[in-house]
Amino acid sequence: MTIMDSGQVRELLRRVPYPGFSRDVVSAGFVGEIVTAGPRVEVEFKPNTRDENKISEMEHEIRELLLEANFLDVRIKRVNPFMVDAPLRSATQNTTASPKKENGCGCGNGESRLMTPLQAEFLEDGELPEADLLAIALGRADVAKAAGYVPGGPSPLSGPREALSYECGISVLQWDINPHDPQSITRQHEIKLGEWDYRVWWQVHPAGLLYVSMQAMREDWVEHEGAVPHPVGRSEAVNLVYDVKRSAVVAIYGTVRDFRPFVKAFSEALALESNEQSGAENNEQSGATNPEGVER
Repeated sequence: MTIMDSGQVRELLRRVPYPGFSRDVVSAGFVGEIVTAGPRVEVEFKPNTRDENKISEMEHEIRELLLEANFLDVRIKRVNPFMVDAPLRSATQNTTASPKKENGCGCGNGESRLMTPLQAEFLEDGELPEADLLAIALGRADVAKAAGYVPGGPSPLSGPREALSYECGISVLQWDINPHDPQSITRQHEIKLGEWDYRVWWQVHPAGLLYVSMQAMREDWVEHEGAVPHPVGRSEAVNLVYDVKRSAVVAIYGTVRDFRPFVKAFSEALALESNEQSGAENNEQSGATNPEGVER
């Protein structure tokens, strides 16, 4: 009776598929150390999912395959891959997280931290995520001391500042916009384009300009096991300035990849506003002809 060595066992386990994926458990990175000793074999198994049905299915196929290969004693040692290399803790463990340290946010010094959705996506694809080095660095209180960031908080940076009243003869129209001014003319509309919901708000400037603030939101129903959920789904924001006299956008800014959907949503909001105004004017004219508003 020929008994396989660890290398042959690893190649044999490539026949075991990862349920729901085109990869096998070896190429997916689920098989760790393999130890063989005569008719006995021990396999370190590191599944990246918490789906117990999938895990049980893979373990069953591993066991059956090794028994067919003449191993009499098959032992599968399950290892939690979520704690490999970069210690991560699931969202459900957040309530038991350790408090912040005096020298940082508790992200460094080998402590576990909350798994991000991106890291969870890597795990779901069969790959162990790399450590979030930026999150660890930002948790240090001594980062960027030269820029004024100290344990007590950032110090104001130096630079040219106008301590007195602003007087140079050039007006900045944008500075006239105050969203909290109850006397200002403001409009708000909600527009639906595809999967995105747009909230469009603008304030009318006496110079014939509309200062527009827009937010696009889309529900994100994807849930990642063990990861902190997206707080409100996907959200993007854009600001623009519209010249009423020229019927043109004279400025647009934001951090989105494509501004055109926002311009489209604004145009629909503008058309909606125009229809509402036309309807109000028609009602006024009808009321003037028939003050009592009674159909004749």
